[in-house]
Order: sequence, then C-alpha cells, then structure tokens
Amino acid sequence: MVRMKQDAGRIRIWRNDALAGVELLRASGTQHHFPKHFHDAYAIHLHERGTMVFQYGQPQVALKPGNINVLAPGVVHMCLPADEQALNYRCLFVSPAFLQYAVLDPGATRLALFERLLCLGDLELFQSLGKVHRYLETDDDAFEAETLLTSGLAALAAYSGQPHARIEAGSEPRHVTTIREFLDAHYDRRIALADLARLVKLNPVYLVRSFRSFVGLPPHAYQRQLRLSRARQLLRLGTPPAEVAEMVGFADQSHLSRLFKQTTGVTPADYAKGL
Repeated sequence: MVRMKQDAGRIRIWRNDALAGVELLRASGTQHHFPKHFHDAYAIHLHERGTMVFQYGQPQVALKPGNINVLAPGVVHMCLPADEQALNYRCLFVSPAFLQYAVLDPGATRLALFERLLCLGDLELFQSLGKVHRYLETDDDAFEAETLLTSGLAALAAYSGQPHARIEAGSEPRHVTTIREFLDAHYDRRIALADLARLVKLNPVYLVRSFRSFVGLPPHAYQRQLRLSRARQLLRLGTPPAEVAEMVGFADQSHLSRLFKQTTGVTPADYAKGL
C-alpha cells in the first residue's frame, strides 16, 4: 500500500495479472491535487466520498459520491478536491486494446470513443463497476470481474452515443497535429521551440498559443506528459527507475520521481511494486 504522507491519505496503483490491459487505482482519505496531465488509457473514475473537481479546457465538473466520469486517452485534465474534505475514489484505466476486445462485435472495426463522458445518476452501473474494482483488488473472482467489466464498458459505450452525455472536442488544425506527431516521435529528445517553429513555419508565440488552445498544454508540458506515460510502461515491465529516467529523457531519477509522484500520486518505485 502506498501512503501519501503529505495529506495523510493513501493512494495505491496496481495491475491484476488475470486482466491484461487494465490498471487500477484506489484513493482513500486523500486530498492529492493532480496537475494537468493525460492518460494513455480510458480513465473511468468512480467517486465514493467528498467532492472532486475535474477540469478539462473550459468545462468544469464537480463529482460527488455515486458519480462516474470517463476520459479518453490523451484528454488533458486536472483534478483536485473541491474543499477540505478527504476524498475516496476508485479508477479503472482500460487500454484501447482491451476496450476494443470488450465492446466490438465480431468483424467490426470502428471503436466507440468515450471523450469526456460524464455519467451521472446510474447507481446500478456505479455499483457494478465498483464490484469489478473490488474483485480485482482482492483476486476474489477475476472471471466474474472480467464479465462484469465487459458489461459495464458496453453500458458506457451506450451512454457515449447520447448527445447530451458528450462534450465534443473540436478538430485541431494541421500544424497542431504535425507538432503533436513530432513530439510523439521524439518524446525522449531535447527539443527547442525554434525546431517546432521551423517545422510548421509559424512564429513561436502563435505556435504555443495555438497548441495550448487545442491540446490543453503547451508543447514542452505535452512532451513531459509523454515521457511520464512511457515511464509508466517501462516501470510495469520492471525497468529500474534510474534506467527509466534516462530512457525517457529526464535529467535524472530525482527529476522523474518528483514529476511522477506529482502526476500519479505515487513514486516510481511504489508504482513498480504494483506489478
């Protein structure tokens, strides 16, 4: 169990070997403030106690007990306690590959996307997904947990088809896509703003303003989140944190550790213990 000394709460992140492609988080009595970040998986947040504010772009959502919030991979967001009350919540991080396996009909190729889906008031679905989480925490019955999870994902896919349940993301300009793709391919390298300006033939001020407007982060912060995402993948494979820091482009292990704990709520070493 990972202990959050700075707020006397607890955050634990782990995987269950019986269900590849699913990662779990449980927070108990915490007030950890998660700065702007994104995930490489679909993040399904089950809120149990207190009020947590989710912010992505202009929309701001206050989650209360019994609420479910779903974010697609790559959606930049920030989450923090709404007041001084400690929070309890559970999260399921579901890889796109597992979601595709779970909800696509045989022969189908189009994956229903959950983009900033807020699902309120479905107590049955909330309880069902919570039961999945508890099963995967205790190893009680992974077979039943997988069955319940696939049913829950199908229910969320149905919600994602309802116009009132979606906040549509705007289509980004070509130069933003070009910069994003360049940073995706070179996340571990030192990059100067001048390099990006030459790449898309725009002045740096407009480039940063435009990228931040559509992505939610300036280019340097987006690259940092890519490094943290890759670090999580390497830590899952058992790569030592010091090696991970060098492989993903951080100056040293302490730099990785500070940013990793700020973004996930746990240290790289404690995250790796969840394997």
